[in-house]
Amino acid sequence: MSKYLKALIQPVFKNFWLKNKSSLNLDYELKKMIDKYVESKSYKLVSNYWNYLNIKNLSQISNKNLENYSTTVARNYYTFLDVSEEQINQTMLNIEDSFFSGKINLFKKQKGMSFVESIKYNNLTFLLYLNLKKLNLLDKLNLLSDRGYLGYNDPFIEINDIKVTQDKINSLLDYEKINEFNPFSDKKYILEIGAGSGRTSEAILTFNSNIKYTICDIPPALHISYDRLKKVFDKKKIGLLYNLNDPEELNKEINNYDISFIFPHQLEFIKNKKFDLTVAIDCIHEFDKKQINNYFININNISKLFYFSVWKKTILPISGIIKKTRNVLDYFSNDYNIPKNWIKNYEKDLVFPSNFICSGYEIK
Repeated sequence: MSKYLKALIQPVFKNFWLKNKSSLNLDYELKKMIDKYVESKSYKLVSNYWNYLNIKNLSQISNKNLENYSTTVARNYYTFLDVSEEQINQTMLNIEDSFFSGKINLFKKQKGMSFVESIKYNNLTFLLYLNLKKLNLLDKLNLLSDRGYLGYNDPFIEINDIKVTQDKINSLLDYEKINEFNPFSDKKYILEIGAGSGRTSEAILTFNSNIKYTICDIPPALHISYDRLKKVFDKKKIGLLYNLNDPEELNKEINNYDISFIFPHQLEFIKNKKFDLTVAIDCIHEFDKKQINNYFININNISKLFYFSVWKKTILPISGIIKKTRNVLDYFSNDYNIPKNWIKNYEKDLVFPSNFICSGYEIK
């Protein structure tokens, strides 16, 4: 395919930004962050799919404001209304012999959703709640802050007087899997790649207050997770470090802050094996294979452990218009090109979506 044809079918985020930034109703800090991002090396480390999604995300934030993030941008991440058979089959089988006795407003009309969307959201949330109950994780549910999980007009139902959201449950399910792979109790430094809204980050930090946490992402997601964690953990020292290009200064500031935020290209500046654990939830399958390899090279240098969850098989959208140029990622066909010095000691299907798998590695 010629470079001219590729240019016609691939969305160019930078062009969109330079043309529209003055007319977009966005927070000043977010605009400053995007200005820096489009001129950084990180801009070249993003798939065409995320070029497309970020154009969509910024348009939605501009029209509805960040306060309504949960009913706009969140649907591009991990808020489910429609599900396929393969996404939900095991989730259903897990609890087919379960019964529920308690209070629930299952037929609540959600703000920003139609009646049909509301009933889909409510029923799936209840289904996930029953899975959480079967795993004996309900005790943690009430410990998650509504400032983060309900801070953006998020949809929720009440079950036994507890406000329950899909994000709360999915974050706890992720938390349980990561902790099962390798306990959080002995971790001092954690890196999360592609944190999205910061939902998993919030859960980890809620139950492990002494961890120094670094989030590596691109805007607007980086700004959304920053806004969220700043709201929830107002006593922690939180820093935006995406401007730093001096390795010594960056490593010093990561040590200095409780929660820090960086761009992808800055991973190259991190000192060897700084992080006890790196996690990547529902994001690696949204990168081109070349970008995945680049992340794995960096993770190999800076982390002792790695955990990630992905679709078992997917085709990255907008990765090519003809079959041989498409980015097909099949977990069981070694399409993720795991480095040979990584030792896999954990692998499980997710509770939800059922067609996701997670695995954990020790990096030698």
